[in-house]
Amino acid sequence: MSDRPTFDLQIDPTDTCPVFKLQGRLMDQQQADRLLSSLEEGLAGGQHNVVLDLSDLQYMNSTGLNILINVLTRTRNAGGDAIISGLSPSVRQLFVVTKLDSVFTITGGVDEALAKLKA
Repeated sequence: MSDRPTFDLQIDPTDTCPVFKLQGRLMDQQQADRLLSSLEEGLAGGQHNVVLDLSDLQYMNSTGLNILINVLTRTRNAGGDAIISGLSPSVRQLFVVTKLDSVFTITGGVDEALAKLKA
């Protein structure tokens, strides 16, 4: 089926930590396999922080939220953190309704997130 929601992930290795740029629609676990395997590689290599850039993520359902919670849990268990940057209005609303905006650190952009991790 060609109308399947499209999701893409770009990983930008910065000096501070990897930036995972999520794009499109995050709706099922298979879409996140690459994200989670890249996260595991980073954690194993001593990279305990990650920035999740959601500025180009148009939509996410409860499965998408669970994936982000999984990322947060893994990084915090390793002594690091997962910072979210650039929420679209619709995705931000999802964070507010689920009260996850009080669980995650959310910044306006990637530079602000990276600065927070360096501080």
